[in-house]
Amino acid sequence: MTALKKSTYAAALACLVALSGCGSNDGDSGPKSEYDRQAMLANYADNLIIPGYQKLKTETGEMATAVAAFTASPSATTLADARKEYQEAYLAWQDASTYEFGPADDLLLRNNLNIYPTTTSQIESNISSGSYDLQTAANIPAKGFPAIDYLLYGQATEAAVVDRYTTAANAANRKKYLQDITNLIKEAADAVHSAWTTGNTAKNFKETGGTAVGSSIGNLVNQFNFEVDLTKRAKVGIPSGRFSAGNPVPDRVEAYYSNTSLALLERNLKALKATFMGQSAAGANGPGLDDYLDHVGAKYADKNLSAAIIQQFDAALAAVAAVPAPLSQAVTSNPQAVTKVYDELQKLIVLTKTDMPAALGVTITYTDNDGD
Repeated sequence: MTALKKSTYAAALACLVALSGCGSNDGDSGPKSEYDRQAMLANYADNLIIPGYQKLKTETGEMATAVAAFTASPSATTLADARKEYQEAYLAWQDASTYEFGPADDLLLRNNLNIYPTTTSQIESNISSGSYDLQTAANIPAKGFPAIDYLLYGQATEAAVVDRYTTAANAANRKKYLQDITNLIKEAADAVHSAWTTGNTAKNFKETGGTAVGSSIGNLVNQFNFEVDLTKRAKVGIPSGRFSAGNPVPDRVEAYYSNTSLALLERNLKALKATFMGQSAAGANGPGLDDYLDHVGAKYADKNLSAAIIQQFDAALAAVAAVPAPLSQAVTSNPQAVTKVYDELQKLIVLTKTDMPAALGVTITYTDNDGD
């Protein structure tokens, strides 16, 4: 997966749009009162970020337990359990990946959990040798959920997968490698959760007001947009051939071997929409970026900008629902449906990456590679 480069550039027309969006008929230059940004940040920390990492910690722990049971006694039953827990943990990652700032950024959480496509030749080389350092650059695409996807699903039948851990050459090494990369995911998820629930991380997040570069809102808006960009490019654009002269690349989808790419894409978009709305996993709608936009009077055409963004999220989700599974086949058999998803995400990123930061006075501090 091509990483999106993070480098600074200013959001165009920030002051102009912010002022025009906040104006009123009596000549006032802005809202009557300050938006309670600390209440919004508290909602994000207490009801979205920490619970998201708690869920990831729980699910990766259950995945590690199931993988340990499978490697201790490989069978169709223990394989099915390991696959189930792997899928649940991968879905939990989709919920938490939007918050890769602070501890997650410091601990390189994405590098340890979800760089795809996985490099199967590197995985097999590590298994064959029995000696590897999972923290080297060469092993970034040989670990995480994509590597587990290959190790649990990379054969045509369940029986063939089980054979790789029982009678095949290097079966013992394969068991150990699967356990090692699974435990690394668990340890990384535990460390980020611990950083948010101990010490001053959450307190500092809630209290770092303003919208300047490095502020909590600045980090939140930037990472939110980074995730939307990444979803558009890596989950949809690259495998559909958007960046390869229109030639689909099916094996570049997320979760290629388990054929669960569409489920992960849908979960990711729903999580991003919830983040925008400040909505907890339980459905409680607290103060979020949508409310902040409403407070400053941000408009898009004849409606509130917040409503336009929510409407565009729904359009993207509807487009995803229209794609037949698996995505790796749809990129060649139903290219129009996949292109529709990409186009709806492109419309979304214009709203969230240009209009929203301008209205809020937030500077976008990363760039992508596809010329938004």
